[in-house]
Amino acid sequence: MLETMVKRWWLLSLRGLVALVLGIIMLVMDPLVAAELLILLIGIYALLDGIFALIVGIINRPPHRDRAWLIAEGIIGILLGIAILVAPLLAGIVIIYLIAFWALLTGILELVFSIVQWKYIPGAWMILIAGILSVLLGGLILANIVAGAVLLVVIVAVYLVIFGLLLMLLGFSLKSLDVDKLRKEIIEVSQK
Repeated sequence: MLETMVKRWWLLSLRGLVALVLGIIMLVMDPLVAAELLILLIGIYALLDGIFALIVGIINRPPHRDRAWLIAEGIIGILLGIAILVAPLLAGIVIIYLIAFWALLTGILELVFSIVQWKYIPGAWMILIAGILSVLLGGLILANIVAGAVLLVVIVAVYLVIFGLLLMLLGFSLKSLDVDKLRKEIIEVSQK
């Protein structure tokens, strides 16, 4: 796999560039429009991922024992993608509520865990702070869904910029590697 990555270094850099550009676009555009775009991209991704999983499950020769899982995954992905694309506003609201409740539940569990383990874990205060932040995030999102959507868009956009830059740097760093030398080193390590 590493050899393939080295030979196709430009695909990693291209993937990074796409993420970087998408992140920058999301940061400079109206946050609510960016939220709509993000929801539509999630719907398109779920649909395409479902189609590809279904195809792989169907054409898998000889039939593998996990084939049914791929077919089920494909059908679920297709249905989810269609549902998101047909009702993007509803899908966006559901996603925001899921994230809010996840943050609240995670935060409460972290708070309880940090209090119960206070005497035993030296860094329990860090878990306590994480719990407080998670509860605050969930509460803020529930208090104002629009602000929650904007916050999530900014978080995803910043993530895409950082992720894109890192992938581009990785791709360019792989470009300079010697594939033959790398292959020999892998063989030597695997023989030990």
